Amino acid sequence: MATPTTLVLGGTGKTGRRVAERLRDLGLPVRLGSRSARATRREIRYVEVSIEAYAAARMSAQLPPELVTLITYLFTDVLDGRTASVVDGVTRALGRPPRDFADYVRDTAATGVWDVGAAAAQPAVPSVASASEVP
Repeated sequence: MATPTTLVLGGTGKTGRRVAERLRDLGLPVRLGSRSARATRREIRYVEVSIEAYAAARMSAQLPPELVTLITYLFTDVLDGRTASVVDGVTRALGRPPRDFADYVRDTAATGVWDVGAAAAQPAVPSVASASEVP
């Protein structure tokens, strides 16, 4: 049986990128998903599976049992929505109201920075603005 592909939602973000890298290091096929798919015109299909089916698929892909247990715990106990709440952290940290993520994705996609051809030409490590360049 072929190893099922793992869809890492938020796979272009800080944590998702690391999760995807770790899975690839384990030799597992990975597909990245993010809310930027609409703006970048890439198709992402979502197929809902039970946590039991997901855990069984990961075990059959020879993921370490302790990692399967951790992932199962995260999806069933930590990420179940009980701890979700709206707070003012973005406003306090940035000194401005939060921005809708869809607006960010649309505006960033329009710059072409996520274009596959452009990505190959970009440096591996993004440049960082000096303190004098930050408004």
